[in-house]
Amino acid sequence: MKKFLFITHITPVNKRSALRQALIDAYYKGLAAQTYGQWKVVVVGEENKTEGKFHYFNLPGESREEKAVAVKAMMSSERFLALANEADYIVKLDDDDIISPGVLEKVSAMDVDAYYDRFHTFYDISSGVITQQRRDWFASTCIHKREHVLAEWNGSGATAVGNLLYTEHHASWHVFYKDKNAVAADPAEPVYMRVLSPTSITSGALAGPPQSISEISMDKYFNYLKSFGNWNPAPVKNFTSAFPALATAWLKFSGHPQQSLPENVTAASKEKIISKIKNIFFGKRNR
Repeated sequence: MKKFLFITHITPVNKRSALRQALIDAYYKGLAAQTYGQWKVVVVGEENKTEGKFHYFNLPGESREEKAVAVKAMMSSERFLALANEADYIVKLDDDDIISPGVLEKVSAMDVDAYYDRFHTFYDISSGVITQQRRDWFASTCIHKREHVLAEWNGSGATAVGNLLYTEHHASWHVFYKDKNAVAADPAEPVYMRVLSPTSITSGALAGPPQSISEISMDKYFNYLKSFGNWNPAPVKNFTSAFPALATAWLKFSGHPQQSLPENVTAASKEKIISKIKNIFFGKRNR
């Protein structure tokens, strides 16, 4: 039976907003909902312990350079290598994203170098709307054959960690897998769902970590959402079990239920329409 190893960098406790904590809870529930049981998780953060399938590693350092040194040391440790070497596939998953409940079972019956989303899937927590964008590079969460992502990588997107897993994924993964057996998921059943919320400085937080809607700018957040497409609802069908908890998390954080997005977020601009047509045309040519 094929075995899978997830690697997640968990947000430090002192940097978690109330909403971020709810998203972390949803992340854990998404893992627990897997229909295939041969998986473990490396949780990189502030603790050193093991609880069932979850193996926690403390990662020291504050700067990006210090973190890179610490990650390299962790990945060369006996404890990490024992987990990695028993895995057939490795998946890097953020702590505010949700993995598809049936994806491991699907890939366990395949022999692929990578299984990835050509159409990237985004969920807006303020409205409950899911949209997708066709992108030419691989999303941050893919299912990789272990020997590929742990091997040395000095090509495009390389970082100080030195392997393919810890690269600038948008610059490297599609290059590496160009001539390999990388299989794209059905857009209706993507590998994972990226959950967007206004809890980071980039997306809307006025100060961090925000504990209520009064500490964020929804106008800034809506502008942030525009970069993810025109928010036409996508017919994604494999995350319905996660929706109630996400809706409740938004209600508790904001004080009101999920609401429709403003028209200026959902309306397609001329540039967006042209881009979408190009993506469809070139997507068909490249199949």
